[in-house]
Amino acid sequence: MISIGSKAPAWSAAAYHNGDFVQLSNEDFAGKWVLIYWWPFDFTGICNSEILGFQALEAQFAEIGVELVGASCDTKFAHQQWFADSNAFPNGQPGHAMIADNTHQMTKDFGFYLDAVGCAVRGTVLIDPEGVVRSMGANFLNVARDPKDALITARAFAKGGACALPDRQ
Repeated sequence: MISIGSKAPAWSAAAYHNGDFVQLSNEDFAGKWVLIYWWPFDFTGICNSEILGFQALEAQFAEIGVELVGASCDTKFAHQQWFADSNAFPNGQPGHAMIADNTHQMTKDFGFYLDAVGCAVRGTVLIDPEGVVRSMGANFLNVARDPKDALITARAFAKGGACALPDRQ
């Protein structure tokens, strides 16, 4: 399992991005800030509410130079079907890649796999341009996290230096 200040594990996984199946790896994000967030299952209301929240903030993450990547243990085909559902995603498909970790390896390597249920918890990890974990957190399945909190944390780290509470915006 990883910890804050440690090197993030190397990974490679299939993903769904802008209507296409792609292969992604940590190497694609070398030299960049990246925030990866996990959700438990496709086709659930809590999960898509979080993804909609991240989708709404895509431009703000881009403005601060942070790449945004979603991940679950579903297949890329499940992602394709779910993200095509205009009821679940009324603003269209998110613009950031969605990892399909159906082998569970990446999720386990980051410490976000829940064996008892067979899925990811609601994990979030922020990795700096050198591949070092700067922030991470997780919620159990039934409580959503607020993507705005992830943005505030990412912004604080990306700007560099110390950041007291009043400076976190």
